[in-house]
Amino acid sequence: MIIRSKDKVQVGGKNKLVWVLDIDALTVTHNTADAEPSVTTFSSEHIKYHLHYSAEYRSARLKKLVNDGTILSYLTELDRSVTEAVERQVSKMLENDTEYLRAVNVGDIAKARGLENTDRLCAREPIYAAMVYV
Repeated sequence: MIIRSKDKVQVGGKNKLVWVLDIDALTVTHNTADAEPSVTTFSSEHIKYHLHYSAEYRSARLKKLVNDGTILSYLTELDRSVTEAVERQVSKMLENDTEYLRAVNVGDIAKARGLENTDRLCAREPIYAAMVYV
């Protein structure tokens, strides 16, 4: 699904849309009259889930963000916020995980990484519910 801004700009003698959000490719394209188009690609899972959820349930909000020209800053901030929230939660979980602390103390890096990944998966569910699927 592609959401295009209403505004257009003259680029090389052609009318181009100022903002284009490609939900499937996870890209935001910004066209200006005096520069090459800027394409920002997102790779995080939570941005993918958020865009697909929003396209289905909050399409008016996405269209407004694209038309207002705030879609790029919105997605960048969401990406940063969700990543930080997950990492904060994982840190708190690991502080009290005796199995993880024991693995670190004996130098069992593989086990420690496995436990970190498990805690990361556990932390994502409530964070995604609060920040991604909205």
